[in-house]
Amino acid sequence: MLTQSDLDVISETLAPLVRSAEISLLLGSGFSIGNKSIQGEVPGSDALKMAILEKCGKQAGARTTLKDAYVLGDREIPDFGEFLRSLFTVESVPTWQQRIFAYAWRRIYTTNIDNVLEVACKQQQRLGRLGADFNFFNYLDASLSSESIGSVPVVSIHGSCSRLGDGFIFSSLEYAMATAKVHDWHRDLAARALTGGLLVVGNQLEESDLDAYIADRSITYGQDDAPRNWLVTPDPDPIKLENYRAAGYHVFDATAEEFFLALYSAAEPKTMADIVLETIPSVAGAVRSQRAMTWFRTAMDPVITSIEQAHAEKGLLRHFLTGDEPEWFYIVNNAYAPTSRDTELTRTIGDSMNSNATGVGVLHVIGPSGSGKTTCIRVALEKVARSNPYIYEFKNGGAIDLDLLRETISRFTGKSIFVFYSAHEFYYAISYISDHFGKSQTPFCLFILEDRVGDYKRNRAQLRRPTVSSVFELAELSVPDAKSIAQKIEAHGLVFDNFSDLPLDRRAKLIVDKERGYGGDLLTTLFSLTTHENFEAKIYQDYVSIRNAAALEALEAVSIVNALGFNVPVHYAAGFIDISQSAFQELVSKELAGVLVYMKEGGYVRCRHKIIAKYYFEQCISKQGSSSLILKILRFLSRQFTVADIRHHPLPYRIYKEIVSFEFLFGSYFAQESRLTSTEMVYHEAQKLFGRDGIFWLHFGRFYRKTDRLDEAIECFRTGLTYFDSFQTNHQLGVALLERYASEGFIDKQDYEEGIEILEAERASRATADPFPTGTMIHWLRKIVAGDQDNEDAASRLKNAISYGMKHFQDDQFVRDQIRDYFSMNGRA
Repeated sequence: MLTQSDLDVISETLAPLVRSAEISLLLGSGFSIGNKSIQGEVPGSDALKMAILEKCGKQAGARTTLKDAYVLGDREIPDFGEFLRSLFTVESVPTWQQRIFAYAWRRIYTTNIDNVLEVACKQQQRLGRLGADFNFFNYLDASLSSESIGSVPVVSIHGSCSRLGDGFIFSSLEYAMATAKVHDWHRDLAARALTGGLLVVGNQLEESDLDAYIADRSITYGQDDAPRNWLVTPDPDPIKLENYRAAGYHVFDATAEEFFLALYSAAEPKTMADIVLETIPSVAGAVRSQRAMTWFRTAMDPVITSIEQAHAEKGLLRHFLTGDEPEWFYIVNNAYAPTSRDTELTRTIGDSMNSNATGVGVLHVIGPSGSGKTTCIRVALEKVARSNPYIYEFKNGGAIDLDLLRETISRFTGKSIFVFYSAHEFYYAISYISDHFGKSQTPFCLFILEDRVGDYKRNRAQLRRPTVSSVFELAELSVPDAKSIAQKIEAHGLVFDNFSDLPLDRRAKLIVDKERGYGGDLLTTLFSLTTHENFEAKIYQDYVSIRNAAALEALEAVSIVNALGFNVPVHYAAGFIDISQSAFQELVSKELAGVLVYMKEGGYVRCRHKIIAKYYFEQCISKQGSSSLILKILRFLSRQFTVADIRHHPLPYRIYKEIVSFEFLFGSYFAQESRLTSTEMVYHEAQKLFGRDGIFWLHFGRFYRKTDRLDEAIECFRTGLTYFDSFQTNHQLGVALLERYASEGFIDKQDYEEGIEILEAERASRATADPFPTGTMIHWLRKIVAGDQDNEDAASRLKNAISYGMKHFQDDQFVRDQIRDYFSMNGRA
């Protein structure tokens, strides 16, 4: 029975989280008790076992399990599937179960195999008051982005009577643990339980990963620091109750019906649209799509909300200056050192918002890795948000849906700002929005795009010109800014050898010199100060001291993905090395304690600092990589998206694209002496997983081109173009054709003509916006003219390309180099 204390927890803690769609549900047999099927009451595990044995005319032995009964029934009961369906199929449900679907949840999981939730959803849908767009999955389904974007997944993690052919996983811990495959939805659920916000109703948490998770969770976080979860069960066993509480659960002694009726009284239903409309500039009712609102809620973080939540957090501010991530907690508490960069960026954003009424603007914020771009942006946003509250940060693990983004922005009645970090992956989306709203009367929308300088320069040609566009590049640290940093270090009470005892001017000069020595990497500069300049030796020792093979493989996988610029969801990390969530959790709690850390907000695992991940990769992994590990990672990622998902650029696709790249595998990862065979072996195996992805064939072809197998390279490029008409793949095909033409003695004119046609089309499409196609054309025509002096067409095209380059691209170094080499070849200065 619920106590007054329980009711207070429901109204003061749970209800606000339910109203903001922050809760995931896990429902067990206690939720379905009392529901009526065709055969009578929906059975629990023991009742199912007895029903099967009775149908077979058998008696249960002392050690007969549900699995035993199931195997017997499958052999002896005619149409066994239909028998099971009759036991678990209901035609209607009571109102209290139906009302669950009037609310917006992050996820709904069930260990039940009945169809109670499907019927409940349909009943609520007939009333026209669904809390979100719900999509049903079975445990064997891959957790694909295309299926869950814009919807709330409802997952049957043990199977469903609606899909008897998929089979079942029974509640028995022994049987579940014996299951050979660790399914992705199971990892996803275990990750939700680990990171908090899980409401468990009518389930004893004895299934598979969850039972081991209960034992390990308090080790991971410490009893007082564990993210909160809640569990509802009547008359709990005293020992279980103690274990639940130790693992961070508040336990309600109540039936499912009693609990939900109390929750409904404390929290009125709010749809996903209602929740999101509170954070966007739109009139109520203008945005009616639950799918659009669900996507927006899962993909975007309102900065105002992040600031409010950060004000409530507690922690050590000094950790920011020792290299911690620029979380909002540090920004709102002024843990950073104010610099002229912050002031200038704040002014730039403010001017853009004040001087534009409609259209789309783009502000690129670029600089070296670790230069403080994210800090600078968030410091500016914290100030700008006081007068422009509709600011949103795209979540690291989110996926883009162009139609839903367009639909949401189209309803905005006020100006807005969208922030993308490592934004070059999403230039295509910003171009789409720019094309759609650039000349419309929609209130001004500013996209702030953070990138490393190299990523920006390589990809900027993809971004079509918006209404307003500018670039803010973080300049070298000035002496006044360095003084501000030195003073902030002192204000935080940090004392460093050979630094803190120096005069302020000397400290500032030391910071400036170090920052320039690290190529503008301020993060590494500060970290080196805090560890007395021997941090590389310490990091190396942390790595080589790990003896457990599984722990080392886990560290390598997380380090690789971190170094590529991504945080790793905890269930991805377990999936990368093909172990259960609880086994991975044990590694992090023991062998990798202090080496890998959980980020409770967002449910990620990462190395302690970005520079540590980068160091691990460059010094301990690069040039000695394992093809076995890479293939494990790729196999896991292949289950997280399909070709149809690629247009959304979900997190697993973004990780996959970096790992499968020619630069990573051949250029960075494998040892010099083995990279030829190892890279080819990975591509050979990966084609079975990603054979319908054009980007995969682009990189496979680049590998063959690099190793002088032009026939295979050209075949790869042509294959890739059948799946995706990519600028990069077309470019590589054109170049490979000209390269083959030259390498085979300028004989096959068909290669020449096709190659030229492709590259000329590229030049025409890019025109004056991109110098690279013109530079490439000059480079290859120069080689062809030198080796095939009778090719008048090549000579004419070369002169035309040089003239065009001199007229339009005088400032581009690549084009200038090609023109200089041409004149040098022809004896002109």
